[in-house]
Amino acid sequence: MRNVSNILVVSIVVFCAGLQANPFQRFNDEIDKSLTTPSSTMFRVFGNQDTEVQKLFGTGINSAEDEDVEVASLDLPKHIDVSPVVSNTVVHESGIVIKKYTVIKKDNLSKIARSFGLDVNRIKKQNSLTSNQLKLGQVLDIPVQIKNASASRVIKKKVFILPVPQSRVTSRFGRRVDPFNKYNRVYHSGLDLAAKVGTPVLAASDGEVIFTGRNGGYGNSVIIQHKNGYKTVYAHCSQILIEVGEVVKMGRVIAAVGRTGTATGAHLHFEVFRNGKIMNPETALGITEKFVTKLPKSEFAGI
Repeated sequence: MRNVSNILVVSIVVFCAGLQANPFQRFNDEIDKSLTTPSSTMFRVFGNQDTEVQKLFGTGINSAEDEDVEVASLDLPKHIDVSPVVSNTVVHESGIVIKKYTVIKKDNLSKIARSFGLDVNRIKKQNSLTSNQLKLGQVLDIPVQIKNASASRVIKKKVFILPVPQSRVTSRFGRRVDPFNKYNRVYHSGLDLAAKVGTPVLAASDGEVIFTGRNGGYGNSVIIQHKNGYKTVYAHCSQILIEVGEVVKMGRVIAAVGRTGTATGAHLHFEVFRNGKIMNPETALGITEKFVTKLPKSEFAGI
């Protein structure tokens, strides 16, 4: 009888320990493995294989997802203009410009050269003169050094914009306290942007939509492929407004903020990948590109 009691006590202890175990530990282990294995990719969580991780995230915890859909079924604009421009400046470069000079009475090469601060031989070479003799009314090309001989417009633009403008960052990339178990630290693979359900979600950059739909614990999700090997992920959406194969521009409204999947509240979970490797979204949001355009001389002073 005593042996039966002991077995019962052990069973109860094991059961209680199982209840306290972190249900997302295997997912965290999977992330750790991805981060330490160069050839692996976090995008397998979006694949079609029925992996243990997908099973783990197969059921969300929200009871208000129907409410999300109802609130988000509003008419949203198709595009919202969010300027990616960081700076817009005109840069002047010094150089040589050719000015025309018409010979007048009592002019000679020495006098003309002094007035422009040049050497006589420089003027002769520019005009292919074989002697110092000038004719009244003769037009000379005078090479003049000036500070703004040419100018370029230099524009710096962000590669990515914040997909939910004026949102509040509630969780950053990296290790954090598990929102489902405060005694455990887990790896957070994206940036959480809190906003009301139904708030427009924008394409962070130009690209092609390669995934839309339900994705386990990520809820309603969108994935966009961008140039230079970048991919962005938009998760927990209440509504998706685009389809696979669409080419979207930066600022296109692609979805609405929600809390579908495994989420503790309304927010967008935003992830960025570069060549299959996950990166800090805030690092990506800080990347800029420079565009340089030569300006016509009519667009700047001094000529």
